[in-house]
Order: sequence, then C-alpha cells, then structure tokens
Amino acid sequence: MSRPLIARVMVQLSLDRTFDYRVPAGLAATIVIGSMVRVPFGRGHQTGYVIALPAKASVAKLKDIESIIGDRPMLTPKLLELGEWIARYYMCTREQAMKALLPSVIRGAKTGPKIRKEVRLSDSVNIAEVLTQLEERAPRQAQVIKKLVQAHRVPLASLVKSTGAGYAAITSLANRNLVVVEEVVTERDPFAGDHILPQSPLELSDEQAAAFAIVVESLEREKKDVILLFGVTGSGKTEIYLQAIAKCIAADKEAIVLVPEIALTPQTIERFRSRFGDNVSVLHSNLSDGERHDEWTRINEGRVKIVVGARSALFAPFRNPGLIVVDEE
Repeated sequence: MSRPLIARVMVQLSLDRTFDYRVPAGLAATIVIGSMVRVPFGRGHQTGYVIALPAKASVAKLKDIESIIGDRPMLTPKLLELGEWIARYYMCTREQAMKALLPSVIRGAKTGPKIRKEVRLSDSVNIAEVLTQLEERAPRQAQVIKKLVQAHRVPLASLVKSTGAGYAAITSLANRNLVVVEEVVTERDPFAGDHILPQSPLELSDEQAAAFAIVVESLEREKKDVILLFGVTGSGKTEIYLQAIAKCIAADKEAIVLVPEIALTPQTIERFRSRFGDNVSVLHSNLSDGERHDEWTRINEGRVKIVVGARSALFAPFRNPGLIVVDEE
C-alpha cells in the first residue's frame, strides 16, 4: 500500500475551504483521514483536520505538515460525512459544522490526560539489607521502604504525607535505584464513588416482546428504520431499549442514547450502568473539561460501546454505530 504524500486539511478558521500540505516521510505511516494536525499557516501556525489524502495536489508549492496531534483520528469518516451534511443543510461553513462535532476541550487540545507520579520498589532491591542501613542513618527513608513493602505502589504525594519524608528523600532513593518513580495516567471519572447494583434483563410482557421483535428485525437486516416506541410512563420502554442495545453490542456495534435534558441523565445512567457496567460513557455540558476530555477519549479509543447524554452525545466518535435511541422524542 502506497503511503500518502499529500493531505487536504481544513484549518480551524471559518474560510470554507481546504489547503493541501505535503506529508513528511516521518508522518506518512500514521496520518489518516480525520487526524488532527498542526500546520504552518500564513506567518504562524494553525490546527486542522485531514479530510482527504488526494493523489494530486491542488497547488504546485506545498508546505509540510508539522505534527499529528493525538494517537487516534479525532473525526471518524461518519462524522466527517455528517459535518458535510450539516454545512449544506444549515448553510454554514464546513469549519463551523466540524466545530460542532467536537467538544471545545478536544478542539483546543489544551487539556490532556491527568498524570500523577507513583512510587514502587525497584525490582532489584534487597529489602532486609536496605532497611538495616537506612533505619540508623535515614529513618524517614526507611519508612518509605516499609510503606512500599505494604502497599507495593503509592502516589508520590500520598507517600510524602504518610511517611513524613520529603520529596528530596524519595528522589535520593530513586537516584540510588532503591525505588522507581513513574508517571501514571489517571482518568477523571464522573462516576467515581457510585456503587451500582448489577441487574439482569427482565422478562418482557407480550406488548414489549412484540415491540422488541420489530427493533431486532431492523437491527439484523441493517435497514435504517425509524421506529416509534409509544407508551405511557412506567410502561416498560426502557427495558426494550436495554435489550435492543444488548443485541447491538453482541453484533459488535455501538449505541447512542439521547435524553431530553441533563437532569434526566443521572437516573438514566444508573439504569444503563446496572445492566452494562463500565461499558457506558456519558457526554453532557455538566461535565468538567477534564471529565469531558477523558470520557470522549474513552469513546474514541473504543473502550466503551454505549454513550448516554443530551444533544451533543449524538456526535460521539463511534466507528460502527448500530442504534440511536431518542428517549422522550
């Protein structure tokens, strides 16, 4: 397979046009449609998205792409197609449409993963011998070793606080190869502290079963049906959603669940997480920038199959969506 030499880039300025750039050899193996890139633009620099990898450039003189931002494409082919449709339908620039598809924290590429330092014992340390040496000369450092024997791996800040040893003492241990200080990515979890009891699928009534059969038939023949599920509050519509989503996941597809307002998201999330556990993510405007970054990244990396949220959850970066539920349509 030939490597791309040219990338057509849409920069984050409302110009409603694209620009061609040369792909340096060092980036050719990793650049794909949907990649976020940094490019020279005018007298400065801009970020933008690769929307095509054409065989021929539209101009003779090309500048080089400077770098790729992120490990995975920011925009999926389906989202790019949706962005083009939005621009035509609402008569806005393509850049404005693409802007709607990504959270501002992702577009700005300013908030990254949360990283903390953790400390563990070196693999080669002789604990008994080290403690004998340290307990007389450096009792605080000895406390660090004892704590790591008990806990194996401890956040650096917590280790300093619990042992009374300063950062310099731990640095000294690391310089002597007695402990290892490592940077670890920790995700900001909007569900932290929640305890959800697992729930099994419920037996469907005759009316529920009839409706569920229609949804399953549509899923299995992959026809893009619009199905209206009508029922008063408490009639069991959500159970049909849940079982339909289970079918969707079994077919290695993803599902998006849209709720009418953020206030309904917690109770909906609880119901879905009781059935699908950590396979559920959430996207809405009440998340902090850090939580939104980490939830969006989990979705983009394919670590969850279900997204629940308000309107913007429609733009979840799924690669193979199979079902969209619009609750309280």
